Amino acid sequence: MKENQQTVLRGCWRACLKHLALALVLIAVGLWSQGAYIFLKAELGQYLIGRAWQQSLQSTEPNKPWWWGDTWPLAQLRVPSQGITLTVLAGDSGQALAFGPGHTTTSAQPGGEGLVLISGHRDTHFRFLQYLQEGQHIILQNWERQHTVYRVSGMQVVSEDVLIETNNNIRSLMLVTCWPFDSSEPSSEHRFIVHAQAIASQF
Repeated sequence: MKENQQTVLRGCWRACLKHLALALVLIAVGLWSQGAYIFLKAELGQYLIGRAWQQSLQSTEPNKPWWWGDTWPLAQLRVPSQGITLTVLAGDSGQALAFGPGHTTTSAQPGGEGLVLISGHRDTHFRFLQYLQEGQHIILQNWERQHTVYRVSGMQVVSEDVLIETNNNIRSLMLVTCWPFDSSEPSSEHRFIVHAQAIASQF
């Protein structure tokens, strides 16, 4: 009798372990799929946005990357030293930032006077910010095909609630993302900021 009970208990224990292992595998696949989805969404978004950007350059009018979107390509950002080319979207809402870096509408327009402020996610498009160094160049192109070259002048980490001044008259660029870069938390109380000053502008 005891042997039968032990056999039944062992069978139940093995079944529980199998179900536990299956559950862990499903959880792992789910987490991986979520991360892969975010990455693919960002990459596919940049492809569609890049195509809309080329159409905007040809027509000199805004072209939405998808018909339901509330944003459009506004500029192209290049960092030669990092091999980076990104299309910047109009607006920095959460929906826009899911597909690419976004321009803060209250800041200066690309190519204009004042401070141009662009935000992006630390785990996709703006991952490269952690590797930037002072003196490296950032090139921003607008619809009119005007290229403004900026030189990185510094980086800093600030609290999320720190007010970032955007109405100065100095031709500069600010790139903003969450910090730290290696955090698994979905949100952060700190921001990593790259400051760059305009050194040249040409068509």
